Amino acid sequence: MMQKFIVLGEGYGDIFELEAIIEHNHHRIDKGIFLHADERPATFVLVMKPVRGNFQALYTIYQGVPYKDGSGRKYQMISEWCTAHDLSVIEFKTRDPEDFHDKEQFFQYITGVLRLNNLIPPLT
Repeated sequence: MMQKFIVLGEGYGDIFELEAIIEHNHHRIDKGIFLHADERPATFVLVMKPVRGNFQALYTIYQGVPYKDGSGRKYQMISEWCTAHDLSVIEFKTRDPEDFHDKEQFFQYITGVLRLNNLIPPLT
């Protein structure tokens, strides 16, 4: 199994892309995951079901979901869309993305965390 993080646009583009994916492909979605780091906007990962047996897309809003004590407009919108399509949403506290040299190192770390928690399949 191979997972690939696909970062959605920035600004408002990310939320519109995410809404379209959830609305039109909800049958292909496995789950949604909010990744929280202290004092930073959350990262959201939309985990798709594997296709062709060995590829799994992980659509991501990287550090783009303002969140404070369970509130934030983007956070609420994403949660509502997932609830409307009966998609499970998991929340994790993770290391700060700024702890890593670049975004790809952060994604490698998150891949390991998700695999260890059986939220995505192991590498095959």
